[in-house]
Amino acid sequence: MKLLLIPDKFKGSLTSEEVSKAFITGVEKAGVQFTSHYIKASDGGDGFMNAVAYYKPCVSVQVISENPLGKPIQSYYLYNKEANSAFIELANASGMELLTPEERNPMLTSTYGTGLQIKDAVQKGIKNVYVGLGGSATNDGGIGILQALGYSFLDENGKKLKATGSSLSQIKSIDDTDVLEGLKQVKFFAINDVTNPLFGENGAAHVYAAQKGASEQMIQELDSGLKNLDRVVLEKYNFQNAMLPGSGAAGGVAYGLKSFLGADYLSGIDFVLELSGVNALLSKERFDYLITGEGKIDEQTLNGKLIQGVLALGVRENIPVIAICGKLEIEKEQLKKQGVFDVFEIQDYTKDLAYNMKHAAGLLTAKTIEYFKLLNK
Repeated sequence: MKLLLIPDKFKGSLTSEEVSKAFITGVEKAGVQFTSHYIKASDGGDGFMNAVAYYKPCVSVQVISENPLGKPIQSYYLYNKEANSAFIELANASGMELLTPEERNPMLTSTYGTGLQIKDAVQKGIKNVYVGLGGSATNDGGIGILQALGYSFLDENGKKLKATGSSLSQIKSIDDTDVLEGLKQVKFFAINDVTNPLFGENGAAHVYAAQKGASEQMIQELDSGLKNLDRVVLEKYNFQNAMLPGSGAAGGVAYGLKSFLGADYLSGIDFVLELSGVNALLSKERFDYLITGEGKIDEQTLNGKLIQGVLALGVRENIPVIAICGKLEIEKEQLKKQGVFDVFEIQDYTKDLAYNMKHAAGLLTAKTIEYFKLLNK
C-alpha cells in the first residue's frame, strides 16, 4: 500500500509532522505493508512560513513589531534571495495566539504589526511580498497594515483614526499623501484558502469574528464597518473588491491588500503544493490513499481550508482521500460528496477536551490501528 500524507496541524495539540508520525505508527502496528510520502502543507494560515522554509532556502529577518493590541514584540519574516521575495505570516504579529482569551476583541485589535513587517521588507528593496493569511485576532479590513505603510483613515472632522475594527464605521476619507516610497514597485500576493466575501452573512465578521472574541452586537458593528470601508474605497479609488471570493480572509486583510496594494489572491494549499513538487511526484508514482486531516472538521473546512485543497487534488488524481480529525462536526455524507472516501475522528468521548488534546498522538495511533485492521481485512 502506498500512502501520501498531507495533513494539517491539530491546532493546539499536534503539528502536521506529529500527526503524520502518529498515523504512520498506527499503520505499522496494524500490520500493513506500506510505503509513505509526507508533504508539509499550509493553507496560508498558521504554519505558512514553516511550510515555505521546508521547501525554499530562506533566511529569517528579525523585526521589532507590535502584537494585535499594540504591544512591542520581536517578530520575523522569511527572505528568499534568489527570487527577492519576502514571506510574511499574518499570525506572526497579528495572530490570535499572541493574546490571552480575555484580551481577544476584534473591535480593539489591529494588523499594524504585520504592516511594520511589510514596511521593513519594502525598505530593504524586496520586490515580491507573499502574505499568508489566517489565524488573525483582527477584523480591521487591513487598515492596520495600511496605516503602517503611510495611509491615514480619517473621520468626519478630518481626524486620524486608530487602525482598529471599531474605527471602520467612522471612516469618511483616506489620505495617501504619506504612503511609503517604493510601495508601487512591489508585487503583493495574498495567500489564503477561504472564499468568504468582505461583508454580509458569509463575510469576515459574521463567520469569523465570534471566535476572535466578538459579541453579536460587535459582529453587526464590524460588518457595517467593513461595508463603510468598501464605500469609502469606492469613492476614493473606484475599486470594488468586497464581493470577490476570499476578500473576507483574515478579517478583511485580503480586501485591504487587494484594494490598496493590488495584491493577487493565491490559493494557499495550491501555492504550497506547487512548492512541494507534488505534481512531479504524482506523475511518477501512484498512491493508494491520500491522508489528510485537522483538529476539527466542520462547515468551515469546506469553505476553502487546507483539506478542501487536498480533496481537490485527490479528485483530480483519482486517489481516495481518508480524513482524520479530533472532532467531526459535519455529516459524513456531506464530506463524501466533496470527494472524501472515508473519515474517522480520534476523540475519546468519555474524556474532556483537555484530555483529548493532551493525548491526541496516542488516540490517533490507536484509531489508525483499528481503522487499518478493518480496512486490510
